Amino acid sequence: MGVAEAVHDGLSALSIDGRAALVASAIERFEAIDVETILGASPSATRRLVAQARAGYLTAVGSMPSEQTSDAGGPLATRVRDVASRAMTAEASR
Repeated sequence: MGVAEAVHDGLSALSIDGRAALVASAIERFEAIDVETILGASPSATRRLVAQARAGYLTAVGSMPSEQTSDAGGPLATRVRDVASRAMTAEASR
């Protein structure tokens, strides 16, 4: 599948809507209106769901043993880790 076990476990800790919101917005980089359409949600509800999904993912991955999160994985895993890192940096600067 090209996804590290830690990334898979972090995403699977989310609800279906949370997973869809995070993948569509942060990984696939869909425009906000497209994510809203996918979720069938208002702009504010979509922003809230993306933020909750991001926090849930980071919490899930942060609670995993370090040997699991350092799993090299494939290109998608690297991309997901990069996106998560940028999201954490953006959250910290707010």
